[in-house]
Amino acid sequence: MDRDEISQLYRRLGPLIYRRCLRLLRDSDNARDATQEVFVRVLRHSGTLKADRECLPWLYRVATNYCLNWIRDRKPKDDRRPEELLRQGSGERRLAARQQVISLLDKFDEKTRQVAVYSLLDGMTQAEIASVMGLSRKTVGKKLSRFSERAKELMS
Repeated sequence: MDRDEISQLYRRLGPLIYRRCLRLLRDSDNARDATQEVFVRVLRHSGTLKADRECLPWLYRVATNYCLNWIRDRKPKDDRRPEELLRQGSGERRLAARQQVISLLDKFDEKTRQVAVYSLLDGMTQAEIASVMGLSRKTVGKKLSRFSERAKELMS
């Protein structure tokens, strides 16, 4: 893939990737930075990527993983424990719940994390997830079931 093709890819799919990052990060500046980082990775992998429909699932995976890692690696603004945060205002409660979900996702393999995020956060159907990830719908269903069962165990 040459620079012209990458530029066209950015113009065509950049807004989709930005919305993906914005949905995960909930901050427009961070989402812009994340989008840029995703396309920097396109430049790094330009020799192996093709500018066709197969590129979108790869971009979605890179964007999702980048954003989840950014959330996980971000240091909390204070040293209070999650139990204390839950007793605070609604903004802090959401932050604590979000951090709990991220730590829960870290206990699963990459594909299961992606399936869970696509389903629970993005509201994608199993068929849509299967299409984006290149899996069968049955595999997606099994991964969601296992995620749900294990998440209940871990949270109790």
